[in-house]
Amino acid sequence: MKLTPTLWLALALTAMLLSACGASDVASTPTVDGTLVYTQAAQTVAAQFTQTSDALTIAAPTQTNTPEPTFTTAPTFTPITTFSIFTQQAGATQQPPPGIFTPTFSIIPGPGTPTVALCNDSAYVMDVGTPDGTKLKPGQAFAKGWLIQNTGTCSWAIGYHLVHVGGNTNFGGDTFVIRFPADVVAPGVIAEISVHLVAPNKPGTYEARYQLYTNQDIPFGTGMTVAIVVEK
Repeated sequence: MKLTPTLWLALALTAMLLSACGASDVASTPTVDGTLVYTQAAQTVAAQFTQTSDALTIAAPTQTNTPEPTFTTAPTFTPITTFSIFTQQAGATQQPPPGIFTPTFSIIPGPGTPTVALCNDSAYVMDVGTPDGTKLKPGQAFAKGWLIQNTGTCSWAIGYHLVHVGGNTNFGGDTFVIRFPADVVAPGVIAEISVHLVAPNKPGTYEARYQLYTNQDIPFGTGMTVAIVVEK
């Protein structure tokens, strides 16, 4: 059979239609992509792992952080300034620093020394006559005296006298007595009180102590001493 141009055209159209139908059938069947399958599987595993981790986190007990101990330094003690109550100037008032409690002190006066002069009193000035420690012969006479000041407010009147009050001997001799008004010793006056004595007969070291007495036999003032050495 001879193929005319019209027949070739009809065959060509038929072939094109058949090709189109084959392509449509092929397209209707989806092709599974292996890479996509593995990717979806990995995402599923990751989602499950995340859900498990969240569950464990919720179930776990809440941890309470224990605060670290804080260390405080030992307190510094500042000594309280002390104040002298005797050295401040007259009329000045010494104030303590602010914030410091200062107790109030009450000073009770002690006995102290009397401010009123005694009626009868005396003070030693110096020795006169035979010095203490002088070497004398047994039975030798000697003179001993003292300069004594009347430091009282009363005069040493007639009848005031010197009395032997101690030592290992009294040396004998005359004693001192005010017998005349001219010999009265007024307050503040320095008087020489002298006695005439005799050394003991035996060798040795001797001493005697004397004291002034009033005309009423009341001792007063400072004491006086005689000391000699007796040698053959």
